[in-house]
Order: sequence, then C-alpha cells, then structure tokens
Amino acid sequence: MSGLPRVALISTGGTIDAVGASRLDLAWYTETKDRLPDGGLLAALPELETVADVVQVPFVRMPSYALSTADWSLLAATVRELAADGMYDGIVITHGTNTLEETAFLLSLTISTRIPVVLVGAMRPANGLGSDGAVNLLQAVRLAGSAQARGHGVLVMLNDTVFAARDATKTATFRVNAFAAPGLGPLGHVDADGEIRLSHLHATNAIPAFDVGDIAGMPRVDVVLSYVGADGALIEAAVGAGARGIVSAGTGAGRPTPAESDALDAAAAQGVVVCQSTRVQSGRVSRSPAMKAARRVTAPAMAPWQARIALALAVQRTDDIEEIQITLDAL
Repeated sequence: MSGLPRVALISTGGTIDAVGASRLDLAWYTETKDRLPDGGLLAALPELETVADVVQVPFVRMPSYALSTADWSLLAATVRELAADGMYDGIVITHGTNTLEETAFLLSLTISTRIPVVLVGAMRPANGLGSDGAVNLLQAVRLAGSAQARGHGVLVMLNDTVFAARDATKTATFRVNAFAAPGLGPLGHVDADGEIRLSHLHATNAIPAFDVGDIAGMPRVDVVLSYVGADGALIEAAVGAGARGIVSAGTGAGRPTPAESDALDAAAAQGVVVCQSTRVQSGRVSRSPAMKAARRVTAPAMAPWQARIALALAVQRTDDIEEIQITLDAL
C-alpha cells in the first residue's frame, strides 16, 4: 500500500485532452477532431504518482458542447457508483470548459457523497504552448484526495482556484483564468506547493435536492434571452415544441420586454412553468407581487442555463408553482 489517497479519474473529453494542428494552434484545435489516446492524460503526467493512486474509469470522450441528457445520466450514475463503493477518497472528472459549469451544477443537485467530486478542464490543448491541462489535473487530483475537500460537495478547479459547483461560471473564451463566481468568489485555492486552503463552506453546495434517477426524465425546458425589441416568437416556438418550462433571461433584475411578457403569460396559461431569471452575471431575481400573480417562479443567484437544469428536474416532481419556488429558493 502506498499510503496515498485513491482517486478515480473519469475523462469526458474537452480541451484538456484535445490535440491541435500545431503547438501554436490555441484557438481552432477542436476542428482537428484529434485527442490524446485512451490513458494519454495519465501517461503524460507521471508526477501524479507522487500525490495519489489514480485509477482511470472508462467513459466516452467528446467536446462538452456535444453532451446530451443521456450522457449526463450515465455520468451521474457512474459518479454515484464510484462514490458508494468505498474504494475511493475522491473523484476527478475532466471536462470541456464550454459546459463544465452545467455538468457541475447538475451533479451538485443530484449526487450525495462526502468524498470530493472535482471537475477540471483546460483552456489550451494538450500539445499547445503554455498548456494548462497538466497542472490543472495535478491540482484537481490533490484536491480530490484531500481531507480538506471532504463534505464540500461537487467542486470546480482550474487555474489553482476552487469553486463551489453552484457558483462557478465561465467568464472568458481564451484566458486561463476563465472561471469565476461573480459576486461570491472562490472557496479557496490549491497553491503551487500543493497546499490546499479552503476558506469557507458553501451553505447548500453539498446538499442535493434531486436524485440521479431524475436526470434521464428531464423534460424540455428552453431558455429565452431578452434584448431590446425582442418579441414573443421564440417563446411561442418553445411552447409549440413541447416545452414543460421556459427560463426567461430578462434584463436587469429579471425584466423581459412587454411582448415577451405577454407571450410568457400565454405560456403559463397553457401550463408551461415560467421561471424568471436574468442575463446579468450576478445577483438573484426577486419575486415581485406581479410575478407571483402571473404564476412565474424566479431563479435564485444562478445563470439561466443552470436555472434550466433546476427547473427541468423540479417540474418532474410537481406542477405546483409554489412548491417549485420553494425548491429553487433552497438551492
């Protein structure tokens, strides 16, 4: 026995194992459709052997923007199984950064475990100049195998910075410091010497509101973004396509245009659950008397695409608007 923590590694793809056309291909590498071979991440980072006993768990790899609900369901079931068998001190999931925050949020809503589950990615391909994937993976494994991270729920780790899954969002398209928790800040850091410092505990990040089994049945919920002059066409299209819910990413503190508001009212009258969110990067939407009278629920401080996940899970449990609001407020 090595005495090192045992960490399961699930590789789902993304920039972290992508291979560009050259070392200078830091922007268009996805078009090569080339990846490191299976096990290539571990083989390229023998230093991992000094921090943990890492066990590769087979999983399909793809760009994160290609993931489906079925992929999410399989991933969550895999994580739940690994967390339950008692063989691992932590779990690391490599993931494309484009939708990393959505997968992390979903897992935080459905996975109940005290061992750390850490999602990690990279902003530069594996063969690119200044690639950040190797050090990000090393730090994620350190975090997942640590006692400090136990009980913190699902975490996101890039650029030495640790975020709660409920808070993390991507804020830059190319920079290596691409993730942040606007208005809230990170939970802590994994420093260059491997020192792990988590300064606070997120109140709800480790408390799932749903079950892994709820993921497969997630119904259609669409996000409609508001802007000057927006009409109700996209909302009507969502209703016509069979949406069970619509997340309105309104302006400011949750204000759609008058035309959008009329279409949302019509959607609610047809039984579609309308969740009022905001396109603003931080802050919650307050449920005004008019919103309540219109039978709209509101999103707490989360991105519209995260609200979409929460609403899709919630409407499977109940169609009672007030119960759905209570569920969302607790996240």
